[in-house]
Amino acid sequence: MGLINWIFDFYQQYRIDQLQKETAQAASSVRTSSGAVDAERLERAIGELALAVKTVQRIVVEKGICTPDEFHAKLRQIDLEDGQADGRAPIP
Repeated sequence: MGLINWIFDFYQQYRIDQLQKETAQAASSVRTSSGAVDAERLERAIGELALAVKTVQRIVVEKGICTPDEFHAKLRQIDLEDGQADGRAPIP
């Protein structure tokens, strides 16, 4: 593996770790002090996540890493990993 690929993989893993931490923070921030879910905060967190995913999707297509069709094929493949084609992934 070339140095550029190694650096990219390292950066990608760093961003994944960072996004996992941000996701955990977002999950805790959608609860009120009583433990109930705050719908407005939840909608904001989902919107932020959707924006991040759309950004990553656009970048990989624009950089030629994959085509839109390849992206959607992989999305459908990952969707089926839990045995259901429901357009969702299980929350870890």
